[in-house]
This record gives sequence, C-alpha cells and structure tokens, in this order.
Amino acid sequence: MTDYKKTTSDPSLTDMGSLESNRKFAICGIIFQIIMIFIYAFCTAYSTSADPRYDADKTELGMGTRYPFYQDVHVMIFLGFAFLMAFLKKHTYGSIGFNLLIASFAVQWTILMTGFWDCVHKEVWETINLDVKQLIRADFGAGAVLITFGAVLGKVNAFQLLVITFIEVVFYTLNEMLGVYGMGAADIGGSMFIHAFGAYFGVSCAIALGPDRAKRHPNNNPLKSTDTFAMIGTLFLWMFWPSFNSAMADGSRQHRAVINTVLSLSASCISSFIFSGFLRHDRRFSMIDIQNASLAGGVAVGTCADMEIRPWGALCVGFFAAACSTYGFNRIQPILETKFRLYDTCGVHNLHGMPGIIGGIAGAIASSVATYDVYGDSLGLIYPFRAPSDEATAGALGLSAGHDRKASEQAMAQFATLCTTLVLAIASGSFTGYVIRHPFFDCPNKLFDDTSYWHVEPEEENKNKNNNKLASLPH
Repeated sequence: MTDYKKTTSDPSLTDMGSLESNRKFAICGIIFQIIMIFIYAFCTAYSTSADPRYDADKTELGMGTRYPFYQDVHVMIFLGFAFLMAFLKKHTYGSIGFNLLIASFAVQWTILMTGFWDCVHKEVWETINLDVKQLIRADFGAGAVLITFGAVLGKVNAFQLLVITFIEVVFYTLNEMLGVYGMGAADIGGSMFIHAFGAYFGVSCAIALGPDRAKRHPNNNPLKSTDTFAMIGTLFLWMFWPSFNSAMADGSRQHRAVINTVLSLSASCISSFIFSGFLRHDRRFSMIDIQNASLAGGVAVGTCADMEIRPWGALCVGFFAAACSTYGFNRIQPILETKFRLYDTCGVHNLHGMPGIIGGIAGAIASSVATYDVYGDSLGLIYPFRAPSDEATAGALGLSAGHDRKASEQAMAQFATLCTTLVLAIASGSFTGYVIRHPFFDCPNKLFDDTSYWHVEPEEENKNKNNNKLASLPH
C-alpha cells in the first residue's frame, strides 16, 4: 500500500499550489452543495408521474418511454466521455475522475438553471417539477461542460473546473432559452446548443487560459494502452449516440432521429478511415482521427436528426462532417496552435466545433424546404413557431399556438440561432478563461500530470514491486 506521507511530501510528485487549490475546492464545494440542498428544498418537487399519490398504472408516462433513452445518454456522459479523454499517458486519473466530478455538479446545477429560465420565459415563478425528461436535459448540460473540459484537459485543477461548470451552465441554459423560446429554433440533438456551444466556450477558455508551455508538452501524448482506453470510450459513444439525438423526441420523430443518426455515424466512421489514411504523411491510420472523427456524424446530424432529410442526406452529413473533422486534426489544429495559441488538448474544435456548425447549417437547409405536404400536422411539433397562430386551430391539431412562420423564416431563425450560439459561447468562454487564470485559482505547475492532485504510486515503486513478483515466481 502506498505511503501517504511519501507520495505527498516528495516535491517531484506534488507542490504546495496544488494542495492549496484542493483545499479551496473543498471549501467551495461544501458551500455550493449546501446552497444546492437549500434551493432544491424550496424550489423543486417530484413531477406528477413520480408523485406517490399518482395512479400507479400511469407511471409508465415517465419510465417506460423515456428512461431507456435517459440511461443510454447517462452512459455516454459518465462512461463514454470519461474514457474518450483518458488518452494522456500521465493524466488518466484526472480525465476519468474529474469527468465524474464536474458531470455530477453540472447535472444538479443544470436542473436548477433550466427551471429558472423556464420561469423567466413564462413570467411565472413556480416549482421545478422533476421527471426523467428533466434528467435528460441535465445530462445534456453536463455534456456541454464535458466538451469544454476536453479543450482544457490537463491544464486545470478541480477548483477551476468547479468555476468553469458554474459559469458555463448559466450561459448554456441562457443560450438554449434564447434559441428555443426567443427564436423558435429546432435542435433536437444539440448540434448548436450542446456541441457548438461547449466547443467554442472551451476553445475560447483555452486561449484565454494558455499557457504557452502546453505546446508540444512531453506529457501531452498517449501510450498504446491509454489510446486503447480512449477507443473504448469512442465505441460507447458511437453505439449510444442514436439515443442521445432522439431522447427528447416522440413518435415518428424519434424513429426518424434514430435512423438518421445511425446512418450518419456509419458514414462518418468510413470517412474517418478514408481521410486519415489519405491526410497522414506516412499514409497510416491514426487513432486520434478514428477516435474522434468517427463520431462527427452524430454531432453534425443532431439538429436535423428528426427532420425529413432522407437517408441519403444523413449519409452525406456524416461523411462530410468526418472529412472536415479529420482535416481539422491534421491541418487546421497546427495552424490554430501557431497563430492563435489555441492548445486544444482533445481537439474539441474538430470533433464538436466544426461538426456542430455543419449541423446548424444542415438544419437551416432542411428547414428551408420543410413543407406541410412533407410533414403534415407534425410540422408544428418540429417547428413550434410554424404552428397556426390561432389557438383553436392549433388546439385541434394538438399543438400550442405558433406564429404562422414560413419555411424561409424558419431557416433564417436556425442560422441566427447558430450565430447567437457562437457569439455567446466565445464571449462567455473568454470571460471564464480570464477569471480562472487569476493566481487565486492556483493554476497547475505540472501540466497533464495526475501527481499534482491525485495519490499516484511512484513509478519506481511499481517497477520494484513488479520485479519482486517476477523474482518470487518458481524457476
């Protein structure tokens, strides 16, 4: 068993700054959690489907239809993202452990913030009713924060991550409210609201944060074993992505979202192999490309997943998104590092940023040709602002009154939402980066290294133990 004093007193393994940041994290963590408990005590309640007084045979409304999708999304957030970021040779504890930490905090905080902005929109202050649908929205918020985490992976401590999560969730939920309630945008799989926002919040934060010594850092590299772990994360994400894009849909919309996502993912997988072999100088496949670009189709098809884009359209979106993602890892990222001092650890700009923009544009194009002849009465379900403005007419169709919006107007609203998302993400991400770089937050002295914040057994002791085990074996 590792000697605590030995691992924490050795100056090669830790520093006083890291210990101080953990102390500050613990204090702020306690304060945040106590505040959360009080807010939940007075502002939240179980929804009707979770209320013990509710008729037992109707609880299927919450569990039977939503919970399987929620569980798939939950696996993606807490397992898929964690393993995907566990590729750094000396930062596996931080990648997986901090993923669990900030996702847990983001889930609690997102529930409260989505409820807050919903009340702002309704102009009525009411209790936040919790159900499985709210939990899915909370996981989506956690997903945006974890995308940002990928951009600053190995360069921040737990205290800084707590602050990033706190600030980002506020702006993430604000952006979602502006897009959905203000502009009437459709984004069922979150290409804009989740992926583009999380990516550009993250890269802006990374630029503001620095540091220059992150460039070509010797620890910012994988081992074959850690790359294998990351590929496991890719496989989990790849398999469950159809649930991610369809979790908030119903009926034929949900069925269509699953089909479009599967086709887009399969095309992006093939595309990532094609362009990885083509763009790499030695013409060999790169695990970096395959781990990430093979998922780009799921990101890019998110906005239009429940739209009538036809199967061939889903294939086109996935193939093009993966091609751009692979090109980004091979050609664009080195330029961003040199010209803009962007040290994006996981390459979230390539996996989530550019495909997120592609998804937003694809959604605008699909919206521009959406007609009643194609969608029938479900047109107002996908595009609430296109529903009839007359309440009686809309009610007869099972819809809420809309704005009689035309297809061209919806397309412009989709594009405007994408632009608003980028502006808000870049501005809030830059602000957050400048906040957490302050000396008060004790930026890590050792980058991409677990030993500053985690109990890690010294490598030499590991070697000695292995040698002793080998020596004890019978010859």
